Amino acid sequence: MKIHFLGGIREVGGSCIAAETNYGKVALDYGIKVGDKAFNQFPKDFDAVIISHAHLDHSGSLLDLSHKNPVIVGSRMTRDVSIDLLRDMVKIQRMNGNNFPYNSHDAENVKQSWWIRDSIALPGMLIRLYPAGHVAGAEMTSIYAEDKKVLYTGDFCLHDTEILEGSNLDILPKDLDALIVESTYGGTVRLRRSELVDQLLDQILLTIERKGNILIPSFAFHRSQEMAKRIDQAIEEGSLPKYHVYTISQLAHKITGYFNTNKHFFTERIQKENAPFSYKHVKQLRRTEQIKEPAIVICTSGFGHAGASFHLLNEWAGDEKNSVIINSGYLPPESPLRVAKEKGELVDNGTKIPVKAEVKQIELSGHADQVELIRLVETLRPEQTFLIHGELEQSEALSKELSGLTEVLIPEPSEVVSL
Repeated sequence: MKIHFLGGIREVGGSCIAAETNYGKVALDYGIKVGDKAFNQFPKDFDAVIISHAHLDHSGSLLDLSHKNPVIVGSRMTRDVSIDLLRDMVKIQRMNGNNFPYNSHDAENVKQSWWIRDSIALPGMLIRLYPAGHVAGAEMTSIYAEDKKVLYTGDFCLHDTEILEGSNLDILPKDLDALIVESTYGGTVRLRRSELVDQLLDQILLTIERKGNILIPSFAFHRSQEMAKRIDQAIEEGSLPKYHVYTISQLAHKITGYFNTNKHFFTERIQKENAPFSYKHVKQLRRTEQIKEPAIVICTSGFGHAGASFHLLNEWAGDEKNSVIINSGYLPPESPLRVAKEKGELVDNGTKIPVKAEVKQIELSGHADQVELIRLVETLRPEQTFLIHGELEQSEALSKELSGLTEVLIPEPSEVVSL
């Protein structure tokens, strides 16, 4: 078996790994690097494409396969959300006047090619999928072929969140020939989840006490629903006082409907609720003009570079009463949130805006940290471990910790390895 490291190598974004045997070739994810203007030019000669989850850095290049009628495999949640994200990408590209070669019909073609399966058999190859944690519907992929056993994690976590259980190590295949694992936070050890949630609620309380606005940029898929549920529940339980709380994203609102109709993806507590993501204290708005201040606003984009979060970031950043809460650990180098946090300024149409609002980063991430990554390797006992989907310094930090457990490799972009 040959492993082709096509995308998401020594960086975060544009994930694509290929597994090739004498009988066939399978792609593991088919993503874009968010912010890039062009698709990654990945091969198109796959017998099947397995999509680990619906974030665009793992699924966004599927439009490039829309006329190839490929077999695409993933969970129902991954399919439904991926198609909506692809349609939204088409809409945004058209609104921005870009010469985008795809349309909504291409997204529909992708949907029609999708198989919702936990396993598939191809000539000389058996593929199985396992819950990965991370986001609703995310899955790891195992491949058995040519007497080799390989596991691709995609993005994953072992810790439970308030709405989602982490990946269960007990059901994953052991004694692997190769483990292909993300290393997004390979050099990071986070606080316990409960402590991070306490930090979030404390920051919200501090801002409420000074009657400030709180901006929480979030991704439309999973992070928005998780944050809205968390705040809604805190108000219901009395951990937070009543306050104006809003979500602004038509796309997130549509995806929330999938969360209510696919409760089996979530924790037992969530499954027992009738409509767990129909909030009592969080209101959906269409436009920022509808906000009654002071308020908590959960909105897209997650990196603050577009949409309502870009607008409110520029409007609210100059007031010291306000807070901006970053709940993602990874931020692209030139993203407005990263610039606001590190340089204390924003740039809007060439004008620099000083950031006086409190910018707080609380990493409520759905990715495994270094402790979880080591635990995964210790449990699965791979002969070789390939570190991908992480900036080089993160991969190198993890490599040092794993060196006594497995042969560790950090592949080069476009490298091909024979197992």
